[in-house]
Amino acid sequence: MLYFNLSRPLPIAAAEKEFPSSCEYLALARKDPNVHVDVEKPFWWDMPAWIASGQVDSIGLGNNHMQRDQMLDNEAWGKPRDRIAFPAPHGNGLWSQTIYYQLLDCGLRIPPSAGSASGVLPNPVGYNRVYVHCGPTLNYDTWWKNLRAGQVVVTNGPLIRDPRLNGELPGHVFRAEGGQTVQLQATLNLSIRESVDYLEIVKDGAVVHQVRLQDWADSGGRLPPVEFDRSGWLLVRAVTGNPKTYRFASTGPWYVEIGGQRRVSRQAAQFFFDWVYERARRIELPVGEKRDAVLKYHRAARDYWQKLLSEANAE
Repeated sequence: MLYFNLSRPLPIAAAEKEFPSSCEYLALARKDPNVHVDVEKPFWWDMPAWIASGQVDSIGLGNNHMQRDQMLDNEAWGKPRDRIAFPAPHGNGLWSQTIYYQLLDCGLRIPPSAGSASGVLPNPVGYNRVYVHCGPTLNYDTWWKNLRAGQVVVTNGPLIRDPRLNGELPGHVFRAEGGQTVQLQATLNLSIRESVDYLEIVKDGAVVHQVRLQDWADSGGRLPPVEFDRSGWLLVRAVTGNPKTYRFASTGPWYVEIGGQRRVSRQAAQFFFDWVYERARRIELPVGEKRDAVLKYHRAARDYWQKLLSEANAE
């Protein structure tokens, strides 16, 4: 995790590999009223436990495994991807997106962020970056506030400018009464330096429209309309054909809430429930107080995802 705006450093120098739990430091950081907590990559093993705590502000969709001239083609100390389903060279980038979409499919409203690890990995400063719409007041506090509100675009290449859905910025929640239908249409501007293969509208984790750039330009920057008769979410992404690295842009999600309910996918909740069990089995601590202290967070995460699974209202 990344902690921004802490008033003092966290006391991590004496930490061991598995003890104390990373969740201990998350709870300690949260005592600082100014802190912003970012999950640096979606695939870290403890990510479902961090999310279950309800103390995360954003998550690194454009993370430093995506590099300017190559991909870091592994998941480091995280949950490994299925390399048949997510082959190189783009597999790690698509795996990051898939995990993020599963979070959204659980009814969670966590905005995406980005980071480059410049100086540690072969990225220039700002290669993976998140743009935040600040409106008439561009200052430090407004930037962080609107990042948390999800008014964002993440990119390491194409620049999606001023995306709107029915005139609203990413992060907006469209609400309607039960039985009503919501029709939405996105508009955006696009700046590119290399060829973009396609613009895609992603609804509830699935691509519902793939739009050629010429068709988008001919429409005056409008994308095809999308209809919701149930709660869900939507975002727009642009993907290049770069053969060496996953180069893309994505808006933050917009949300649709019909009948006062969020969409909670049974499959997505099961995905994280199973993840928590898999992580707990990998804890490398002997039976005793330290192991028990770490496992309590995974048990709490298990209960969180179990409850969400029991409340699922969509496949």
